[in-house]
Amino acid sequence: MNWRRLLVFASVLQCGWALAQSAPAPAWQWQSGQLSLQGGLDAHAAYYSMRGAWWNLAASSAPAYDANRNFGELWVHPKLTGRYSLGGQREVYGALSAGWSQTISADAFDYRDQGAVRFENAHLGLREKLSNGWHYDFSAGRQPFTLGTGMLLTAGSSNGTSWGAAASTPRKAWGQSAVARVGYGSFTGQAFYLEPAETPESRTNTRIHGVSFEWTNPELGKAGLAWLGVPKSEAIYPGDLAPLAFIPNGRDGLKTWHGWLDVNGVVPGLKNLGLRAEFAEQRNDIRRLGGSTDPMKASAWLLGASYWAQTLPFAPRFSYHHARFSGDKPGTRSYERFDPLFWGNGLNNWWFGANGSYAWINSNLQVQRFIIDGYLSAQDILQFQFVRTSADQLNSAIQYGQGARFSAQGLLVGVPQKHLSDEYYFQYVRVFSRAYTGIVYVSHNVAGAGLKAAASQGVRDWTTIGLVFSASF
Repeated sequence: MNWRRLLVFASVLQCGWALAQSAPAPAWQWQSGQLSLQGGLDAHAAYYSMRGAWWNLAASSAPAYDANRNFGELWVHPKLTGRYSLGGQREVYGALSAGWSQTISADAFDYRDQGAVRFENAHLGLREKLSNGWHYDFSAGRQPFTLGTGMLLTAGSSNGTSWGAAASTPRKAWGQSAVARVGYGSFTGQAFYLEPAETPESRTNTRIHGVSFEWTNPELGKAGLAWLGVPKSEAIYPGDLAPLAFIPNGRDGLKTWHGWLDVNGVVPGLKNLGLRAEFAEQRNDIRRLGGSTDPMKASAWLLGASYWAQTLPFAPRFSYHHARFSGDKPGTRSYERFDPLFWGNGLNNWWFGANGSYAWINSNLQVQRFIIDGYLSAQDILQFQFVRTSADQLNSAIQYGQGARFSAQGLLVGVPQKHLSDEYYFQYVRVFSRAYTGIVYVSHNVAGAGLKAAASQGVRDWTTIGLVFSASF
């Protein structure tokens, strides 16, 4: 690693820790008549040290790749929000922000010193709460948007490659969007149109439209149902023999039903019990390279439960999730591989493992995740996660079709045994104030029998240490 760059990064991190010891600067505010403006800043500095990245799988196709690496990431995001009152509860609102992301040295994908300055938010909206309980909200432009808990739609922007910050993933806003919401009380219906902001290296030109209906309660949780379609996309799907049989424009025309339930305290006598259930069903017509058209029938689901033992020392919260994302069954005409679209929303939701989420796209996957959160104090929070990942279908594409290997039956993809990896994740969060937070984590991922059987060069354990300091005011 370039030691001069490392020293620059270390000095930035040290300055951040020093700032954390003092009171945060107040957000800038200005008001004149019915117009109110507020300025703020989000920023973070992160350092990652990896050993055995990608379980040493790159040794076969890219022997020059260094599985041991140290790199830093920076994010600076000044933002301006505003609203203009039109009288009563009606107002026009908007946001404008730009984000600078930068990678220092080479990240896990081997992109070195990449970064970009780009608009993050640039949207306008009109909203109102009526006296009879109705409310509406119409907005358009570059803005964040999450459907449900993020199973399919939350990562509106790419990160990494030429834009930098692949590990921190700070960019969230969709490149273009139009969202119309109308509701009554706790019920809201919405229609949306989305275009992701994609790096030149990962551009799929995907367009998404859909409708949803959701019930929300601040104390109990939420439940909803949505339908979404993809009227245009150039995203490829892996075929039976990747990389020899990619399916061009595989996502184009995709139709998905998606439902979610995430509630707490609905079971009598168990107010600290949380329940979660989600599903997605996908249908499409897949046009193969040979000219044939086959039906796509893919599905995914998640079941989960949590219990917050507030009377025990450190008030631990125990959570368990079991998820399944269908894989393409070899030898059938139907295409069963689930498309997770633009999933995410954190390690407690749709990223399965700090290391595993680099590799395991939520497709052809079965996951079991156990989480313990402990509260040493209001400012000191510990978390442990154990994540076991397995393939849903043997000898079927796991990611985009990588891992092709020769066997007695010819060229195969995927893995011959289901167990992919086990990840052990430890995290400590220190909340210095409402504005400043520090995170230290260690993630240790052990390759399973499936990876070992598919890797002739041998595998290694993948360990990452992460240090993150963030500020928001």
